[in-house]
Amino acid sequence: MTGREQILEALEAALACGDTSVIVRSAGAIAEVHGLLTLRQGAEWVTLGEEGQTHVHLKIEDGCRLRYAQPDEGNAALELVGADGDLLCRVSFRGTNQARADNYHSERAAKVREHFGYLAERAGT
Repeated sequence: MTGREQILEALEAALACGDTSVIVRSAGAIAEVHGLLTLRQGAEWVTLGEEGQTHVHLKIEDGCRLRYAQPDEGNAALELVGADGDLLCRVSFRGTNQARADNYHSERAAKVREHFGYLAERAGT
């Protein structure tokens, strides 16, 4: 998914699921923020969370795309990928990692997959 409005709608829906982590990566750091529930559009940046509290700013430029991932040993996630293919941000749905039976919630995993699975990249694309 590459349209800005579609990306924002999907990110907002993901945050509304609750029990998420927003993970932001750079070459030298990884930040993981829990409990962000709001999304606000600014002129240039999108804010996940509330100003004055813990929050993340994202710059969604032309060529960015959103994809759904469900790794064998990890939580399901929506991933924001930049035009250059670099992973910019991930909204991870906690409790959807099948490899961690003690914390796995099959109903939650099924609901997340039902809601966002259409964003999964097909093999060979």
